[in-house]
Formats: sequence, C-alpha cells, structure tokens
Amino acid sequence: MDMQTEKKVKIINKTIDSMLKSGKGLSEVTLTDVAKELSMPLSELTHFFQSVEDVFLNEQRRVNLKLEKYIDLQLEKAKNANEVKNILDGLLREFVDLLPKNSSAVLAATFYLPLCLKERKRAKEEYRKKLRKIIKKGWPGKVEHVLERQTDLVLLSIYGFYDYCSGLTSKERKVMLNDLSNMLNLHLQDRLFF
Repeated sequence: MDMQTEKKVKIINKTIDSMLKSGKGLSEVTLTDVAKELSMPLSELTHFFQSVEDVFLNEQRRVNLKLEKYIDLQLEKAKNANEVKNILDGLLREFVDLLPKNSSAVLAATFYLPLCLKERKRAKEEYRKKLRKIIKKGWPGKVEHVLERQTDLVLLSIYGFYDYCSGLTSKERKVMLNDLSNMLNLHLQDRLFF
C-alpha cells in the first residue's frame, strides 16, 4: 500500500472509530477532531476528504465499484452457462471479503447521508442490470416476467444479506454466505414460476 492510500485508510478508520467509540452521532464527528486524533494537519486530511460524508461515501463507493468491476470482468471471461452461474457465488464471496471493518456504521450512513443515498440508488440500478444479465445467461430459458421477478428477489436478498452481515464477524459471514448461495441457486433453477 502506498503512502497516500495508507493515509486515506487511517483517516477512514479513525473517522468511523471516532464515531463509534465516543458515542457521538455522525453529525457530531468533525474532520477537525479526526485530524487532531491523527496528529495530522487539517489541510492534509482535507486533501483526501472534504467532509465526514465523503469518508462514508468513499467506503460505500469502494465496495460498489470493486464488485461492479468483478462482475464485468467475470461476464467477459465466462464461456458457458455454468461459468456464468459461478459469477453469482464469486460475487457473494467478493462482497463478504470487501465489507469494511465497521460495515454496520457504513451501512447506517448510507440510509440518510444525501451523497450516500445517491450512490446507493446508482449502485442498486447497476447491480440490477448486472444481476439480470447473470441470471439470463446462467439460468437460460426463463420467461420474461420470471426473469424480472427473480432479478428483483436476488437483489433484495443481497441487500438483506448486507444488512444482516454488517454486524457479524468474518467467520459468521462466511457461514451465512454458503446458506444464501444455496438458497439463491435453488431459487434460480425455477424457470417458469416465482
């Protein structure tokens, strides 16, 4: 990790830790306080982030962009339906590995910070398109309304999984991941109903 990335990660972790450990609400955490806690000039910190909202947006966007890139790359490489099916399992594994250390705080912020809400909406639309493509290629032969409904249900399941896993340890997340993966695969085998 280069120096700039290392500083950025320290700022992110300290901002989230400051909010969680001090019992302060998100609105009470300031970049000035974070800079003091890190013994860093405020001007250096604001080189990376202009507001506390930017810190949370960065974490949200980091996960989203990596997952979107993963899906695109895997779809490009997949040569048959079985390889496309494996993208969904791989996506879920990537997701569990990418969840930030304090994912519950990041998740909470995404529900009310304006920039995070905008990113959440953008990502949800993007995930829906990509999941639809995975389902259509990985489980071919579905009638259109089933494809649409299953895409929505998979998207809902993944967002629910994020909510549930945000408070779990890495080991517990992996156990839940296997259960979710099995459930989704069984669900997607149905071509005509659901």
